Amino acid sequence: MLGKTHRIGKGIIDVTKQFSSEAACQAYLEAARWPNGVRCLYCGGDRISKFTAKGRTRTKKDGTTAQSPDRHLYQCLNKGCKHQFTVGDGTIFNDTHLSLSKWFMAAGLMCNAKKGISAKQMEHDLGVSYKTAWYLCHRIRKAMNENGGDLFSGVVEADETYVGGRYDKRRRRAKYDKEPVFGIAERGGKARTWHVPQVNRYHVISKLRDNISIDATTVYTDESPMYKRMPEGLKHDIVNHSEKEWVRGECHTGTIDGFGAC
Repeated sequence: MLGKTHRIGKGIIDVTKQFSSEAACQAYLEAARWPNGVRCLYCGGDRISKFTAKGRTRTKKDGTTAQSPDRHLYQCLNKGCKHQFTVGDGTIFNDTHLSLSKWFMAAGLMCNAKKGISAKQMEHDLGVSYKTAWYLCHRIRKAMNENGGDLFSGVVEADETYVGGRYDKRRRRAKYDKEPVFGIAERGGKARTWHVPQVNRYHVISKLRDNISIDATTVYTDESPMYKRMPEGLKHDIVNHSEKEWVRGECHTGTIDGFGAC
């Protein structure tokens, strides 16, 4: 039996070792995308040559310069095609100015963060700007969710939060005019969020019913009364935040709380 601390997949040290160079990242993507040999993305031909285009130096708004990484290109040799492409065309790496090694490290950090990772932490760990870190987090999360149309299973957490809004000191109540967001997370798996008109059973319970498998192990939530209408057949347990209870054995909502950290 696996212990509670057992984790599946590569750790950060393994990710760093395997994808320390652009050549290693390129080779990995090439093998994953074309296991039977590179084929032209335009005509499907298999007569392909490879070459490298040196990275360009660009000037930033603050006057400093930055060197973009070298581009590893493919050229179709079929007559009438001659299409040039990269291994990242049509993927989240398309037209990126960031090195593939940083993309792979960002994905590794996200997969290894037990309670999610914020864009601010990504900025610090990768040594990039906050804007770049934010972009990385959202592009990777979107890619993880593109083929995630299947139902959530295993241990699932659900929670709501409020995002954005300007502070208005003249208002007696609800000084921050924030928008409600509801989310579901599968421990060790995917997560989804929705902007809802209101956080109530009319807008929340349908999301639980439509996205969680009846075979899910348990659904953990806080003590909100709306979860009393949990869809029939789902095993449900609560952690009572109003009584300052944050975790009780396996019962907690730390995964979905961490997902909304950035």
